[in-house]
Order: sequence, then structure tokens, then C-alpha cells
Amino acid sequence: MTAPSVIRSGVGLRYVQVLATDTNGYPSTAGTLAGVYEGVTLSGARTLTITDPEPQQIVHRGDDRIFALDVLPPTEPMVGELSVSKANDTVDAVLTPNKSVSVGEAKLFGLGTNRRGDENQVIMLAYRQTLDTDPASSTFGTRRWEFRLFPLTYVIPREGSLDENPEARPYTVRPGFVTKYPWGVSFATGTEGFTQAQGLRGVSVYKPKLIAFNGNASTATFAFPATAPAADTGKVAVWVAGVVTTPSTVTTTNFTLAAPPTTDAKVVVFYEVA
Repeated sequence: MTAPSVIRSGVGLRYVQVLATDTNGYPSTAGTLAGVYEGVTLSGARTLTITDPEPQQIVHRGDDRIFALDVLPPTEPMVGELSVSKANDTVDAVLTPNKSVSVGEAKLFGLGTNRRGDENQVIMLAYRQTLDTDPASSTFGTRRWEFRLFPLTYVIPREGSLDENPEARPYTVRPGFVTKYPWGVSFATGTEGFTQAQGLRGVSVYKPKLIAFNGNASTATFAFPATAPAADTGKVAVWVAGVVTTPSTVTTTNFTLAAPPTTDAKVVVFYEVA
């Protein structure tokens, strides 16, 4: 199947995935050995609101009139807020330094702790359904998936109210400025048109997913998560230590590299699932 049309019309919020990061901005695979790391899912996603500030308006005045209008970049960054309908201590433990603790068989999680301001930067991938609405497209009207990728962002949990309304748990989203993708490739003016960004917008034929592995110098075949096989073997992109690498074979369940990645080499995969 070919690449999707870039003209589309989307609705809703289907899925939010967050992945812990290492000191180089790659997905963290600490302790996974050759196993797959796919982060955690914020189940019950409701809304992801992105506030993109307007550029500055510069008005030139003189002779009792406005004679020119110019613009400058905004003075505020792009920020957001995520709302979900489920509390999830496992997710919050990835986003913050706080841990879930047991008291008897009950579970407790700290609120308003002295670690506020020490939240973890993570990778966030969120997608929604969309339709191909390009009148000239041969696939007009077909289902596609539109996503937002924030390579390095804070997703800070905040407490909601206990009242008669359904759960609507708020998270503050603060995307950082980055110079590369979470798989290690730097932005370039000749390729992307920019060298720094807070996030990326994309569209795919199937649902997008980001996973990672840790090289161990002996494993060359890596399995996709059993619950998320590849939808199309042609829609699998692999990077080893920041270098795009074409697998020698790809199936819907795994891929094999020509040689095992060296110990601790990061293997990052962006692919599409059914």
C-alpha cells in the first residue's frame, strides 16, 4: 500500500503512548535486554488540547496612521493539556519520580510531594482517526490515522476533583525544544525545513507505534509486541544507534538485522499496526 494523502479530516483521541527516555533522548530500554520496550498507554484518553500561540503583531505607525504590518515569532512556547478518564499509578510513576507503595493490600501514591519540578521528560505519541479527504486522491474517504509526536516532553499529572462528574484526570503537557527525532536522526533544513521543533504532526495508513530494543551483541532478530504485530512489512522503519538500518527480513511478527547490534546499542522502530 502506498503512502497516505496529506489532506485529511480527523476527529477524537484514540490512543496515547508515553515512553521513558535515557540521557540521549532515546526510548529507555534499561533492564529489557533484547526484549521489546513499548512504554505505557494512557488508557481512557479523552482530549489532548494543544495551545499554539499566535505570532507577535508588529504595527508600524507614523503620520497619524498605520503604514505597515510585520510579524515576529511568538514569545510563548506551544503547550498542552491531556485529559483521561482513568487514574493510573503505573503511568504516573513513569512521568514522575514518585512510586506506588503498598500498605497491606492497598496501594498509595504521593500527591503534592517535594519532588514537584523533578518530573521526567518522556516521548509522547498520540493519535486519532481521520479520513482521506483529498478530492484528487484515489483513496478518498478511506480511514487513516493522524498523530502527534513529541520527542521530549513533560507530561505532569495533576489531581482532579472528587464529585458527581465522571473521572477527567488532567495532565499538563510541556513539550521541550529538540533537534532530533527520538530515534536519533537530527533535523536538517534541507530535509525538514527546520533544525529545532517542539513536536511533529503526521499521518499514516495504519495506527503508528514506537518501540525500542537494547542490543546485546548476539541477538539479530527482534519480535514486535504480540499484541501489536506490523500491519504491513513495508511500513517498518528501523534505526540502530541513530542510523537508519534496513532489516534483511521483515515479517508481521519480527524483523532480522544483517548483524546483531553491539551491546547497549539502541534499536528504535517506528511502524504501523492494524
